Amino acid sequence: MEIIAYEMKYVNDNVEKSDIVCIPFEVEYFQEYMRIYNECFYEMRKALDIQPYNFLNNYEQIVEKVKDIYLLVNNGEIIGSIA
Repeated sequence: MEIIAYEMKYVNDNVEKSDIVCIPFEVEYFQEYMRIYNECFYEMRKALDIQPYNFLNNYEQIVEKVKDIYLLVNNGEIIGSIA
């Protein structure tokens, strides 16, 4: 059996500064998170007729899961999340 492994290595000395940070979920981001979450999954839920189409509508739905949610934030704006 042959095992092949690939490695990605950055070889340039210049690294551009980025304002993107990965932070644990904070309740202050909930309204924006809810909007993005519903926007991302609306079409799929509608096509599969999984109601409600806009599933996320209050913080209590995720309060027990927030410890496992991380946000990618750029200048105070959510640009991604990891759960």
